[in-house]
Amino acid sequence: MATKDQCQQDETSTLDEKQDEGGYFNSYNDLSVHQLMLKDRPRTLAYRRFFETHRDIVKDKVVLDVGAGTGILSLFAAVAGARKVYAVEASAVASLCREIVAENGLDGTIQVIHSPVEEVELPTQVDLIVSEWMGFYLLHESMLDSVIAARDKFLRPGGLMVPAHARIYMAPVDMTEHFQDRSDEWSNIYGFDFSPVASAINRNEVVQPLVESLSPDKLRAEPRELLSIDLGTVTVEEVRKFTNSLEFHIPFETKIHGFACWFDVDFRVKMPEAENISDNLTNRPSCKLMNETGDAKCESLSSTGSQQHTSTNNSTKQPEETVSLRTGPNDPPTHWKQTVIFLPQTMAVAAETSLACRVKMSQDVSGNKRQYNITVALTDGADDEDEEGDMMMMERNQMRRRTARFPAIAARPGVV
Repeated sequence: MATKDQCQQDETSTLDEKQDEGGYFNSYNDLSVHQLMLKDRPRTLAYRRFFETHRDIVKDKVVLDVGAGTGILSLFAAVAGARKVYAVEASAVASLCREIVAENGLDGTIQVIHSPVEEVELPTQVDLIVSEWMGFYLLHESMLDSVIAARDKFLRPGGLMVPAHARIYMAPVDMTEHFQDRSDEWSNIYGFDFSPVASAINRNEVVQPLVESLSPDKLRAEPRELLSIDLGTVTVEEVRKFTNSLEFHIPFETKIHGFACWFDVDFRVKMPEAENISDNLTNRPSCKLMNETGDAKCESLSSTGSQQHTSTNNSTKQPEETVSLRTGPNDPPTHWKQTVIFLPQTMAVAAETSLACRVKMSQDVSGNKRQYNITVALTDGADDEDEEGDMMMMERNQMRRRTARFPAIAARPGVV
């Protein structure tokens, strides 16, 4: 039986968690956040393209929009023919969403629910769950936890997750130009050398992740796939903490300042018959890590941020239609940009070098679960996770956020 002190501690912990969640949801009351997301064309057009090209699947179906915001995804679903759309939004923007729905004459189809999805009760299961849950490096904000909870509670067997798959990529980067530009900027301030300011900014910058749109020439090796997620089957435990080993081939002499992360998502639907939405979703492995050698089957990055293609492996299989949203350096810029994780010190790397690292991402469950701790360890390629040897360790408490999706180190205004 719990003591009085234990009960008080539990109540305090619960209150702190509610306050943290309240702050997170309140951050979405800022309309500039929604303006930035709506103006992110690769992001928004990928969702619209999915609904426009899958009307036969969406028609007469029940849709749940998790984290609906101003309701754009719910509007896409309704126009595509959904019979009913539940637009669930935890922030006060839900009232604005309700106005927008009514203004567009779709309040007979879309029901806006002002609540965290974990506290919602629906009268029926749903056929399709749509959500734009992705944060910096995919997992920041941990909104995926809510999407998984909604899936387990509301999605009917064989139902569809939109998007259906997600992947994180990583590559080593040379940020020399980034630092040189800053040095040049501060070298002549009204005729005076202010270079110590540049040095101070650099020291503050490298101890936390940098969110920036990188040009492809900053990459120093081919990207590797760090994590692959099947939204139909992934569990919260699988994304709360994971470790993977990667290996990169550096073809030329260069400097390495750290590693860049980005993601892509696929809106993938098996297309046998319209009445069968996605029979294979629940049969696929959920959270696929690459093998310890870092051998990634990393598809080439597209030159377009969102695309649609149809592929067929053989004549006995049904074609698979995919709409993709990609956020890498080779793709059109999005508000997610790319996330750079700096090493403790710059590395000089010789040509034809293999660079091995071990990456661990873990949700900060003891502090703010919306954030992840990331550890990057440069290794000699050995499999033993306890082997230290010449390992360089870097652990950063990730993204001390000022507001929901864009912490102070990477404020959203302006996609560059």
